[in-house]
This record gives sequence, structure tokens and C-alpha cells, in this order.
Amino acid sequence: MLISDLVCHSPTEECFFNECRQCRDNQPSEYLKHFLNNQISLFDDCSWMIWRKSVSSTEKSNGENSNADKKILLQKNIGSVEDLLEEFDCQWKTYVKHSYITSQQSSYIKMIKDQADEHETIVVHMDFAENHTLLAQNEIMQAHWTNQQATLFTVHIKTAKEKHHSLIIISDYLAHDVEFVHTAQSIISDYVQSIYPTVKRLNYVSDGAPQHFKNNKSILNLTYHQVDFGIPASWSFSATAHGKGAVDGIGAAVKYRATRRVLSGTTSDAILTPEDLYKFTQSDSSMNVFYMDQKRIKNHCEKYQLLNRWNRDKPEGWINQIRSQHQFDPVGIKKVRCRLTSTSQITQIDSLID
Repeated sequence: MLISDLVCHSPTEECFFNECRQCRDNQPSEYLKHFLNNQISLFDDCSWMIWRKSVSSTEKSNGENSNADKKILLQKNIGSVEDLLEEFDCQWKTYVKHSYITSQQSSYIKMIKDQADEHETIVVHMDFAENHTLLAQNEIMQAHWTNQQATLFTVHIKTAKEKHHSLIIISDYLAHDVEFVHTAQSIISDYVQSIYPTVKRLNYVSDGAPQHFKNNKSILNLTYHQVDFGIPASWSFSATAHGKGAVDGIGAAVKYRATRRVLSGTTSDAILTPEDLYKFTQSDSSMNVFYMDQKRIKNHCEKYQLLNRWNRDKPEGWINQIRSQHQFDPVGIKKVRCRLTSTSQITQIDSLID
């Protein structure tokens, strides 16, 4: 493997974060040049595909550097072999770090799920499914642009290596935000503690979506988890773009059943509202289904005074480089231990002060 050949023989975390003095200057281009035979020259033409942010011709001509309208597109590059090797060098540090974090988080999440114990720590994997569009059989053309949607929040709870629970929360509240997540966590915590009253801790697992999961407000709420819900909790994040799990299957199953019911039935079988979807899913599925409407979320936020909680903290009190951290363990109210990976020996303690 290319990475193992360019880091130290017994690599440490510093090797993968380009902080090791022995291997940080190693470049893949120098290593790969040894594999070029006499038939290939550094000046030969070649082409390769790469994902890049697109830049419009207008931006180029005006010298603008706005990210507002940039899209990530698969682009074909044409250049020399030497250009390709230089591209390897440019992407190398980011790639090695991402590869290491992906491997570490994947292994750690698998381990805690295998070690889940209903008397110790229960693992809660959660995610938003894409909002479900409520269809009607033989709908008129104009209805395509006015269909209602429902939010699906999927939860997979691991209580032992071979024991789990599947939950889905359906809502007419379409925003995927911290308010929704905190309200959902109250439902999850109540559900778990009602079945497993001796459980000592929850360990949340999710992707790092910044708008609703990995942000300062959510982590601040995490430090209040024991006060709010009566049980302490930690939060482990998967590496970027590697957050797939059983929760994705839960959302897909609900959408498939609902769509099949509508398209194979008559007009009277239409599922017209999020509450209709909840009632159908509750009767057609063995999973645990909850309905959480906008009013409930509003009342929940007022009960826990979430806006006041977030507004009390100064900007300088936010967590440093939160997007780079993948493990959060509260050590007190407004105080959390952060780690680059869940197994990292390097930690930082951030205080979310008033």
C-alpha cells in the first residue's frame, strides 16, 4: 500500500498528520518514479479524472473568488506524467489524513457496537434520511410542484452484539437543525431508559453534518445531556463521507413501503400528510415509530430554554477547529474533551464559557 510505504515502519498518529520529522517530507511522486519503465517518460502526455470545484468563465474573467455558485464536478485533466505526479503531491497530505481518520473511526465504531451493553453503554446511531415526498396515485401535473414532504429521522440502537432496536421519528418540521436533534434525543433517551433502566451511558454515532450534528450548539447540548435527560452521553463522528450504516436502511424501508402502498392502491390510499405517513408506518412496520410535530419541537425548545443557552456563550467560547474533531466526551457543564479520532492520545479540553 502506498501510504504504508511512505510513513514510518511503526507509524504513529503524527506520521499520518504530517507532523513526524522522519517521514513528513516523503512525497509519492519520488516513490512512484521508480515504477516508470523505459517506455514512459515524465514528459509523456496522459489524462486523469479528478473532482474539483468548478469556476465559471465570468468569475475567471473578473478575477472573483466567490464560493457561492461553485459546484464539485468530475473533471478531466490533460497534462504530462510529471503533472500527474505533482497532483499526487498536492493531494497527498489531505489524503493520508483522511484515510487514517476513516480507518480509525470505522474500527472504533465497530468496536463500541460489538461491546454495547444494556447495563453499561448503549450505542445510538442516528441520521436524517432525505425528506420523503408524499405522492398520490394519478396525481395531476401541477401537484408535482406542490407535494408535501415529511422529515424522517432514523435511529439504530445497539444494546448487545446481537441485539438492537430500530426507531424512526416522523415529523412535519422540515428543517434539519439542532432544535430537531435535541428534541429527538429526548425521545431516544426516554425510550432507552424505559427499557433498560440500569444503562449508565449513551454513545451517539453520526456523520459530521455541520448544520445539525457537528456544531458548537449540539456539543454544548451534549454537556447538558445528563441534566436534560438523566443520563450522560458521548458522541463519536464518522469520517467525512463515511457515515453509512443500518440507519440508512431504516429510512429506505419506510419510503419503499409508503410509496408501494400509494402507487399500487387507489386514490383513497393516498398518504397526504406526515401524520398519515406516521399512522401507516406504525401499522405496517415492526419498528418503533414516533411522531414529532412542529408544536412539540417548539415546546421542547422553550422547556429547555435552548435559545437562551446558546446565546449565553460568547463567540470566543466555541470549540477550536470543531470540524477536525471526531470524539466528544463531556467532563462537566460547558466543558468537553475533544479528540481528532476516538482513539487519539492527543486531546484538548474546550470550555464553553459564559
